[in-house]
Amino acid sequence: MQSCLGIYIEDNIIKYAKLHKEKDTLKIESYNTVFYDKNLDEALKKIVSETYSYKVPISINVSDEMYHTFQVSSLLNKQDTKKAIDIEYEMLCEEKGYNKDSLQHNYLITYPRENNEIQKVLSITADKNEIARRTKALTGYKVNTVAPIPTSITNLVDNDGRKNIAIVNIEEKTQITVIVDGQIYQVTVLEEGMGEILREINQTENSYAKSYEVCKNMTLNTRNSSEIYSESSEYMDTVTSVLIRIVSQTKDIINEMFASIDKIYITGLGTCINSVDLFFQEYISSVKCELLKPYFLNTSAPQLPMKEYIEVNSAIALALNGLGMMDKNLNFVKSAKAGGGNTSLASILNQDVSLDTIKELFGHIGQSVKSDFTTGLSSTEKLLTRGIVSCVMVAGLFILFSHVISNQLTNKTQQVESAIAKTNTELTKLNTDIKTISARTNTYKELIQEITSPTEENESTSQVPQRIIQKDSIPNLLNRIMFVIPKKVKLISIKNTTSDHIVIHAEAEKYEQLGYFKAVLTTNGILENVKSNSAEKSGSAIQVIIEGDLP
Repeated sequence: MQSCLGIYIEDNIIKYAKLHKEKDTLKIESYNTVFYDKNLDEALKKIVSETYSYKVPISINVSDEMYHTFQVSSLLNKQDTKKAIDIEYEMLCEEKGYNKDSLQHNYLITYPRENNEIQKVLSITADKNEIARRTKALTGYKVNTVAPIPTSITNLVDNDGRKNIAIVNIEEKTQITVIVDGQIYQVTVLEEGMGEILREINQTENSYAKSYEVCKNMTLNTRNSSEIYSESSEYMDTVTSVLIRIVSQTKDIINEMFASIDKIYITGLGTCINSVDLFFQEYISSVKCELLKPYFLNTSAPQLPMKEYIEVNSAIALALNGLGMMDKNLNFVKSAKAGGGNTSLASILNQDVSLDTIKELFGHIGQSVKSDFTTGLSSTEKLLTRGIVSCVMVAGLFILFSHVISNQLTNKTQQVESAIAKTNTELTKLNTDIKTISARTNTYKELIQEITSPTEENESTSQVPQRIIQKDSIPNLLNRIMFVIPKKVKLISIKNTTSDHIVIHAEAEKYEQLGYFKAVLTTNGILENVKSNSAEKSGSAIQVIIEGDLP
């Protein structure tokens, strides 16, 4: 029987779940959500003690990891693919200004069906010092896996690859994992999440545990958007503002995918808020939205505390990592390199050596032979012994020099192969650019030909008028905005720039007020193709420009 303790660690919050596996049966033995102040070490030791996991493998999450994607050619072999990925990663570090030596880089390769000539690489980097800090807090215990939550959370879904899904994990931040054709296709991390909600409530309650209880006792009103504030809780504005931004960005991600998404799963600490799944369903009506229940649990059993399990899903997913359900390439635990200060022939043959190292080695050998084998011998025996030792040393020197030269040749070969792989990657990009330029050149030629050689058809086409909006469209727009605009949002100007395009200049004291205003413009169908620029702060007010088209 196998066991594993999954521990999900955030600022101020720890969630844990201990799982047992016997053959194909999985069982949750213990679980909980606990709060701590600053002493992470003591909090973790207490959890290990309470779950009696002193010798049980432990699986934890990596923190503040960064996600990037890039592409490499699918025509490369395995070795060249790794070199191409290393080159892309180095270029990424140079572009972003990352210190490559302070980061640990893992990656996942997927094969997108929309283009079989490329491999899509999901690159994941994490701070080595932060990984060391977390594993050090569990010194003396068996930390077997350290892995990202957005990739681990897929352990909870029994997906045969026939359905494309998105998992929205609302923890301190919100991570959205998109799975297409059974492969992790995209990971997006949103700054909005339960961290923002709990911090806001904590300013009044002065306790994260009490803030968590406030959320657990809160029920979202999902009948319609105009009644969303009818709940008596004083924190409802904060909660709904954050959730609306999460839902809005989730909807954008789903709409931008090349493949249709069949289902959206909601999980994480955010599920402690009642009716959060119905809240998502109300705003994303085109896709089925439901809470993520671990696939191995009997959902029909009434005695199971299913909602509590869902809240600790991140810890359950980590425990499943420790039970063998993870891609080993995503494990951020690395074996420490063996150290030692002795200089031996075996150690030298397994690394690059210098002449000084060789001299040091054979200096020790010579001194040892001189002290151990020349005492009590005749002059003839001493002469023969020295001759034999000299021959051995010459032979050893020859072997070592050959090894040094071989290592140098190997390094040069690797450098050449790396340069070839980089050149192949650049050539692939160049060919893609050439195809794009050629396609655009043909388009431009056709446009030039139409301009220089006008025909009756062109003339008739050019006379097609732009869309003329109805005379009451603008008053109707203003009237609809009047009923949905938040009280603390001020409109500076509204312009009808071209045809049916509307530009709204608004300001407010808080970002979430403007975010909510943008969301209701979209969800209520007041404007289409709603976009906004980055907010700018002017004094105590925050200004933003929102654009959209009349429906």
